Amino acid sequence: MMSSLKIAIRTGLVTSLAIIGFWLIGQLTIYRYFKTEYYVAIVAVVFLATGLFIARAKSSTQKHVEGDDRLFELTQKELQILQQIANGKSNKEIAADSFVELSTVKTHINNIYSKLRVGNRREAVRVYLSQRN
Repeated sequence: MMSSLKIAIRTGLVTSLAIIGFWLIGQLTIYRYFKTEYYVAIVAVVFLATGLFIARAKSSTQKHVEGDDRLFELTQKELQILQQIANGKSNKEIAADSFVELSTVKTHINNIYSKLRVGNRREAVRVYLSQRN
């Protein structure tokens, strides 16, 4: 995963390039021919492109980590619920065993899906069984 320092350095470089670009524009006296709105639009586009670049780099590094430590992101309660799902229990059975409401179990399951980056029970069980062994 890309460290915060690398992101900060890249953002600083892009910002400094933008500052140098504006300085060059000032030196070339082009600024007299354009309205202020154009400069604001240029700045917005530069920062949008920077944000998209950072987001793409961050998401691609997360996709490459195919789950070496995804189970460690789960809380103890979420891990217990995932184990019960792997054992084939329904949401109602999990709620009854855990002495919680059905909506609480559904919330835990949605958190599990999010943390494991899966879309359904079958995928969650597959990740659980592959990392448990």
